[in-house]
Amino acid sequence: MKKEALFVVIAGLLSVHLAVAAPPTPTQTDKTPVDRSVQVYKKSKLMQWNREKAGGGEGPLLGEFAYTRHQTDDQDAFREAGWLTLPKGASIGLHKHIDNEDIYIIVSGKGLFTDSNNKETRVGPGDITIARPGQSHALKNIGSKPLVFINVVAQRAPSAVNPAAGKVAPVKEQAK
Repeated sequence: MKKEALFVVIAGLLSVHLAVAAPPTPTQTDKTPVDRSVQVYKKSKLMQWNREKAGGGEGPLLGEFAYTRHQTDDQDAFREAGWLTLPKGASIGLHKHIDNEDIYIIVSGKGLFTDSNNKETRVGPGDITIARPGQSHALKNIGSKPLVFINVVAQRAPSAVNPAAGKVAPVKEQAK
């Protein structure tokens, strides 16, 4: 076999191997339902979901998620779980949570958290913020380095999903 032909065969095999070995990173357009058998989400396999001006804020919000709200349904208490990054000067605007809870666990960087009463609190590594149903929140990177935090969104399942939850057994009328 000529060297040129051998090179073409090897290059073809390599490209097939690389395509199989390194699948493209999924993005927020992935609407595949959550696989409830998965209990570990490796960082190298997280799904990217980057947004601009999240919640009416400024700049980009960079996200790497195990799964997003686009993949969950009413049987899932946790609707999102991921790593988020606000680059220098970026922010998530003040927004209200109606029927879910949103937790930020600050990993690195310096931030300014705004609560429902417009009270601003400086946050840093190890701090945890929460917005419960009916509450608002915002977060801004006020440091010179990226603000990195873990984001977990949870939602109570409606009673239609779990009929036994919170229901009292009916009282039987006594015969007269």
